[in-house]
Amino acid sequence: MIKEKQIIHAPVNLGLRRHLDGRERGCNKLPDKLEELGFHTSIGAKVASRLTQPIYPEGQIFHDGALNVYQIATLSVELADNVEKVLNGFAFPIVLGGDCSVLIGSALALARKGKYGLIHLDAHSDYNHKGISKEAAVAGMDLALVTGKGTNILTNLENKKPYIQTENALTFGYRESDPESWIIDEVIADGITCWSAEKSTREGIEKSTDEILNFMHRDNEIEGYWLHLDADILDASIMPCVDCPEPNGLQWTELKELLSKVLASPKIVGMNVTILDPDLDVKNEVTKTFSNMLIEVLN
Repeated sequence: MIKEKQIIHAPVNLGLRRHLDGRERGCNKLPDKLEELGFHTSIGAKVASRLTQPIYPEGQIFHDGALNVYQIATLSVELADNVEKVLNGFAFPIVLGGDCSVLIGSALALARKGKYGLIHLDAHSDYNHKGISKEAAVAGMDLALVTGKGTNILTNLENKKPYIQTENALTFGYRESDPESWIIDEVIADGITCWSAEKSTREGIEKSTDEILNFMHRDNEIEGYWLHLDADILDASIMPCVDCPEPNGLQWTELKELLSKVLASPKIVGMNVTILDPDLDVKNEVTKTFSNMLIEVLN
């Protein structure tokens, strides 16, 4: 059965620091920009809900090592309510962020329902936590937080810690060339399956995709997987419109092949789309290409 696709607008940038000149990041504008470009109608999806954009605090306020943590906690519970409602209606939720902190609310919704896993597509491990960095933005912590590592304010909402067990999480696309790539050693030690963008280049996208599919079908007790797609998984030469573009990433054709096969699996129950910043794409060219690619794979 083909599930109905329902979109949730989650226009949040609380998980990122401001620009150096004090301006807010613009990734919160992605949901409206995609709607303007015809993404919603092109995939035959209705908007299930539009979360109100939270006000970004004037100063940098950290609690327990995380930026804007209480505002993100409140938003995460609200997002979880909306994701759960779509899932309970047997539809396929597409959460349009926003920054990567939206993964917390999505994972909380899954934890309310049962045992689920995560396919995390990102140029970074997003495994910062207070044991590694004294203070960090939540968009660089999301994988750690949803698997139970980091501030209790975000890891244990509704006493559901961890939302995703580490052995049921796979992160794909991080860069070996990243100066913080050493963090991946801790990710691996904690039991998360890891596959770098460079390894994908060496092995080929077909084999890389097969590995993801094999991972998803190895445990029949897992009820499904959430797909987290950060636009920075693409190479910086073709995806410069993110807060931290990285070289050595995937090309358009590679990401399209990967997403087409992964999204075709009934194991995927919903997805996030994050980080693309329309403010950094004055001519909308990159955003249009990204939107068209998503339309193709979701159809």
